[in-house]
Amino acid sequence: WKHWPAIWLFERMERSAYKNSDLIVVPSDEHKRFIEEKRGVSKGKIQVVYHWIDSEPFMKAKKTGRFRKLYALENKFIFLFGGVLGPSQGLDLFIRIADKIRNNNKDIVFLFVGDGSAKEKLVEMAEELKLENIVFKPFVSLEEYPELVKDCDVGIISLTSQNTTPAVPAKVLGYMAASKPVAAFLHKESDGLLIVKEAKCGYGVISDDEEKATEIILKMYNEKDKMKEYGGSGLEYLLANMEKKVCVDKFEKLL
Repeated sequence: WKHWPAIWLFERMERSAYKNSDLIVVPSDEHKRFIEEKRGVSKGKIQVVYHWIDSEPFMKAKKTGRFRKLYALENKFIFLFGGVLGPSQGLDLFIRIADKIRNNNKDIVFLFVGDGSAKEKLVEMAEELKLENIVFKPFVSLEEYPELVKDCDVGIISLTSQNTTPAVPAKVLGYMAASKPVAAFLHKESDGLLIVKEAKCGYGVISDDEEKATEIILKMYNEKDKMKEYGGSGLEYLLANMEKKVCVDKFEKLL
């Protein structure tokens, strides 16, 4: 209750900003829908411009196999999660999946490259279960990251169902720019699931559906011959909608 005066003040400022603005730019259709329905802003006042990425470093990067050799993962089918290993990502889901499939699918490996507050717990879980199909590595540099993505087979994006914002994890753009298929495990409010479906670049499911998530992991592994097609579709969608120049041009037209 003690926070209500501050909440009231900020909501009043929010309403004033919406009322006095000529145009409101949001990064997703779900953001647009929210301020239409929850804040009463007219549709004509809102424009969607996606978050963008400079795809050039990813398109220039080559699949060298350097990281596969460095991490001793030659001949493995690698699901990559690169970034912050925090509680919001819900990465314990993949520890449980790895445990389920460890005996029947020895080629599959989950590679976590990054750091964060949940990393220690995740490492402990993997060690207690003696999982050899979970690999943790520290962050790589921004310059090396595109090459790392190219060396892997599928890019993972993940947020727990406790999240309620429609934001799309930025790492999905890197995967798409590198022509990598995407496995999306997100909350129902996220536009990420819609983007993956529209781009035809992989599969997605609500992150608290562990059974369906496991099915998707196995499906992508069993569809190895389709991964190049999914990756190409993702890149094509990104270049049309999320490439830096495309989005900057949209802003210039709006201005």
